Amino acid sequence: MFVCPNCGANIKFDPGKQLLHCDYCESDFAPDAAIQKDDADENTYTESQASDKSEKGYEEYTTTIYTCKECGGEILANDNTVATFCSYCGASTILASRVGKERAPEYIIPFKVTKEQSAELYKKALKKALFAPQYMKEDTTIEKLRGIYMPYWIYDFKENRAATIRGQKDTRRGDYIYHTHYNINTNVQADYNGLSSDASSQFSDTLSEAIAPYDFKEAVPFNTSYMSGFYADAADTDPKLYEDQLRTIVTSEIYNQIAKDPAVRSISLKPDSLPNLTPERTETRFGYFPVWFMSVRHKDRVSYAVVNGQTGEVATDVPIDYKKYIIWSLAWSVPIFILLSLIPFMKPIYLLVASIILSTIGMITLCVQKNEIYVRENSLDDKGLIYRQSKKQAGSSGSQATPPPQPVKIKTKGGISAGSAILSIVAVLVGLSFGPMGALGMVLICSPIIIALSNKKGHKVVETKPGVKGKAPAGEKFMLCLKPLIGVAVAVLIWLFAPVADEYYYIASAACIVTLLMSMWDLVRGHNELATRKLPQFDKRGGDES
Repeated sequence: MFVCPNCGANIKFDPGKQLLHCDYCESDFAPDAAIQKDDADENTYTESQASDKSEKGYEEYTTTIYTCKECGGEILANDNTVATFCSYCGASTILASRVGKERAPEYIIPFKVTKEQSAELYKKALKKALFAPQYMKEDTTIEKLRGIYMPYWIYDFKENRAATIRGQKDTRRGDYIYHTHYNINTNVQADYNGLSSDASSQFSDTLSEAIAPYDFKEAVPFNTSYMSGFYADAADTDPKLYEDQLRTIVTSEIYNQIAKDPAVRSISLKPDSLPNLTPERTETRFGYFPVWFMSVRHKDRVSYAVVNGQTGEVATDVPIDYKKYIIWSLAWSVPIFILLSLIPFMKPIYLLVASIILSTIGMITLCVQKNEIYVRENSLDDKGLIYRQSKKQAGSSGSQATPPPQPVKIKTKGGISAGSAILSIVAVLVGLSFGPMGALGMVLICSPIIIALSNKKGHKVVETKPGVKGKAPAGEKFMLCLKPLIGVAVAVLIWLFAPVADEYYYIASAACIVTLLMSMWDLVRGHNELATRKLPQFDKRGGDES
């Protein structure tokens, strides 16, 4: 605990001033000049201790470790404070505390974003979420924003080798296109320093990637004074876990830089001709990076919101409020009513085909979402958590833990997708045949699908542990799509038999749409499962806290 030399009160690091501040006498002090109350004890990390390494081969510092009795999550603090809630499961309980030693980072990026600024950034992000539950916007919820220094592994890579890359340049002369092939000889010399990945299995990979990157140029040598008033998390992942992933990023960046070179900008380079670059990891370091972290617990689920404490980048899980969704859908139906009243009805056979197309799009959306829920619920998108689980299993069996394979990422752009646009057009055509009531039905059907499609900033196809795929079992997806599948089957039978009376087409179309409408509630519920997480259960590190 750091104390004010003038009045003896506690002083805390102020991100706005980048100084240690005393709230009692309004004094400010440079972090390097601050004196810790326990300087005579082992609880202080000073320059004189920097050369004293533990048996593990790295420096350690003494800290207070708070452990949640409900989920086992841990946070660290240098202040004599009482932690009254858990940042990971949202439990409102006094966390058990003990004094222990943790690995001291070599670098720390001090907080630059204040708690007030992070709260405003969070509120601004929620304004874009029309269906966000009210409990996520309450002041009592936002007050739970907690400043945590998250552990990160910091990597340096370099590449130095001669390479030959093939390229092609196409030119048109009259009716002919001439292809000119090139062999480009170059010497690849690249240094990439300060790449990072989170080192805590408690911090979700999806969240850490969402608020990246950090500017490592602003990192300073570790000093516990920067932690005054904040918490920290402990590192428990192997630094080799993310090494190949970052090496792939470096290799891709090297290729992009070659392609941007003015000498070859007009030439189309062939990616398959790129030499097998394997950038060498020259150094791995350990650091603390700032994160404003908040958990929102609702029943047996929890959603997280995080703010990059350096850049202000926000990432949050936002479920859908059912009441807001219904009210918004009803309000949206009014202009649709007016639009449909101006357009003539379509033929029954076209209505039937449109209903089948709409149901098919709905089922595809349900299956895609079910896969993503399966990945999230089984933590298949979090290599750190998987590694910790495999390490636990290896410890119980006496074998050595092996890092999971690298997941394959397929990124998609945010915003309204092409699928959403097609769906909207088809829905208007279908609703057109049923008049105003049909339009209302189309609104209720389209809304959750469009939300599911347009809210994606990217998804992952993940393969992790042997025998475990990043897709939900076919049986679960079949049961989810059973209702609209029955409607489609009825519609297809009517289409094949081609009865004369139009009533059969209308009945089949209605059956198709009604069964799809019944599944839309499943889609909204599925979105909420994807936007929230199961209550975490962490293993308690560092011994028995009872």
